[in-house]
Amino acid sequence: MNEELHSTNDELQTINDELRDRTAELDNVNAFMEAILTSLRAGVAVLNREMRVRVWNRRAEDLWGLRPEEAIGQHFLNLDIGLPTERLRPMIRRLLNGELQPQEMRLGAVNRRGRTIEVRVVGSPLAFDGGGTPGAILVMDPIDLPLGEPTPAISRSSDSA
Repeated sequence: MNEELHSTNDELQTINDELRDRTAELDNVNAFMEAILTSLRAGVAVLNREMRVRVWNRRAEDLWGLRPEEAIGQHFLNLDIGLPTERLRPMIRRLLNGELQPQEMRLGAVNRRGRTIEVRVVGSPLAFDGGGTPGAILVMDPIDLPLGEPTPAISRSSDSA
């Protein structure tokens, strides 16, 4: 019985070591993905099929004043940010329904500082090798205007739908 306990203990130790290694690998991948998202100049939101936010990068936080803890898990269209999210619904629906081509809209918005800006929103389907579209990626990039040009006050869209 003592030998069986030692054997079981050795197996558990091996499993714990393997789990520790896998956890370290996952931590490294997460740190790498966070570095990529932090390095982007644009705000990024990744939505699941229910349009709930799965990822919200630091630039999105800087643009809209909403921390990742406040955005993640929330329905994107219900976020209280200066971007008219309701106008993005048709574009997001097309992406979630299998549209493979990136979709783009330009919208007037108000950033977290209360300044009117124009934002280029590019949506792409979140796709896996196995097929299907489990979500959408939205890249929100403020458009730099030439000096002296006024910022747009009216929402515009290149989306005719």
